[in-house]
Amino acid sequence: MQNIDVNNLVSIIVISYNNIQYLKQNIYSILKQDYSPIEIIISDDCSDKFDEKFKKSVELYIQEYKKDNIVNYIVNKNETNEGGVRNLNKAITLSKGKYIIPLECDDCFYDSKSVDNIVNFFMYNPQYLIAKSFEYSCDINLKPISIEKIPKEYKDLLNGDPLNLYLQLCKGNFISGSHLYYTRAFIKKFGMYDEDYKQLADYPKLLNITRKGCRIGIIKVITIYRRWGGESRDMTGYNLNQDRKVQIKNELEKDVMIMREKEIFPYIDKLNKNHN
Repeated sequence: MQNIDVNNLVSIIVISYNNIQYLKQNIYSILKQDYSPIEIIISDDCSDKFDEKFKKSVELYIQEYKKDNIVNYIVNKNETNEGGVRNLNKAITLSKGKYIIPLECDDCFYDSKSVDNIVNFFMYNPQYLIAKSFEYSCDINLKPISIEKIPKEYKDLLNGDPLNLYLQLCKGNFISGSHLYYTRAFIKKFGMYDEDYKQLADYPKLLNITRKGCRIGIIKVITIYRRWGGESRDMTGYNLNQDRKVQIKNELEKDVMIMREKEIFPYIDKLNKNHN
């Protein structure tokens, strides 16, 4: 890494697994960003076609098209498949920035101001350590379909008492991890993602932090084009053979059971009684 001020550094984290056909399109949207300084952290979880030749092509692509605002990049491939949660934690560990912006390999930034908009929110709202934005939902070819809308009752929950939000999240998750961003201070306060889970990262984390009183900010702009139908949308997706589909489906079902035992069942009755 160059000699830079990490207090302004944004770490854009891209994790991939068998959806690498979208990676260069994803990277292109990062290279178009106006914000400076940015580092790119790519961590692949042992995709079938992510060999040394492909890894080198990704590095050469970044080198050829990056501007001066890209001050560091790391392209990592895990030697074995570790699961989505460990792969995400590994990417965070490799990063240095004050602001952590995950961008799923299937997705692209909405425009050149996306990172600016995220950082400006945290700069002008320092009471928030984590925040969500909005998405433009697209088909598998990234053709726009619809803009995300949040019902008023969900907006009220996000703006209100975190424990009320926790109780709603116990019923189901309406906060997409695809456009959920945080600061380094968030990781220091609440820790990394829980590696008791194999694939489920954001939902257990949201339950954990809202129960502890953490508020989630709303960045009132669109920041990403979200591709529906990619492998990160359907963990039993078309990029995987049948055995792997079954394995991941079973891992997700086990994760949900663990989440209920760790983040819901020990607390829900007491909170319902004390927090009407």
